[in-house]
Amino acid sequence: MKKLFKKIKEGNSALYYCGLAHFALFVLLIIVSQFDHRQLLGINLWIKPIKFALSIAIYCLTWAFLLQYLHFERPKKYYANFTVFVVSFEMLCIASQAARGQMSHFNVSGTYNSTLFSLMGVVIVLQTLYACYMGILFFKTKAGQLPVSLLWGVRLGITIACIFIFEGGLMAARLSHTVGAKDGTNGLPLVNWSRVAGDLRIAHFAGMHALQIIPLFALLISPHNKSATIGFAVLYFLIVSALFYEAILGHPLL
Repeated sequence: MKKLFKKIKEGNSALYYCGLAHFALFVLLIIVSQFDHRQLLGINLWIKPIKFALSIAIYCLTWAFLLQYLHFERPKKYYANFTVFVVSFEMLCIASQAARGQMSHFNVSGTYNSTLFSLMGVVIVLQTLYACYMGILFFKTKAGQLPVSLLWGVRLGITIACIFIFEGGLMAARLSHTVGAKDGTNGLPLVNWSRVAGDLRIAHFAGMHALQIIPLFALLISPHNKSATIGFAVLYFLIVSALFYEAILGHPLL
């Protein structure tokens, strides 16, 4: 594990420390949630910041690991710095709104809340477009230190992740993530995905984490089989697309 974290740090120190900071924040927010029992949409209002802190930590450490295999130094540096700014801004907005007892997303009640929500949308769109560009650079990268199967895992993982990150735009346009019911209805533990209606967050979550799951498949299951990695990526994309389709129809996951 120590060797892995050393390798991640060598990939990009800014993303590495940003990831560790969000892991620490994840733990801190869990502690805070034990003392602050206020609720928002039927759950402890710190649950959302907790989930985002963990997700951001994983995202930063993943990219820090991946960037060491990309031989485009200037784009790497700019992307890492911009990503640190975006995720830190996003986390600050989410945590500060929770502290105020306010929703961070879909909140257009008043000038401050609507401005904050709009700014979050702008920076996430820009960061996702930048991530798409980095994905294109990986398509221009030849297999060297990175086995060809893993290289395809990275390429397709980034592509699928970017597609389903943009699904957030649909939720923003609807000012809701639930289809067929109001947000905050009976949900699954912790993730709070709706038990009674469609929930767009499921495909959004699963799609974003293609960034980790598909490269891991290539690394652990098919390190020397490019075709297996591509096949798995296609299957994964179809499954997540089906989750999105079911949510649009208003069908719950369970």
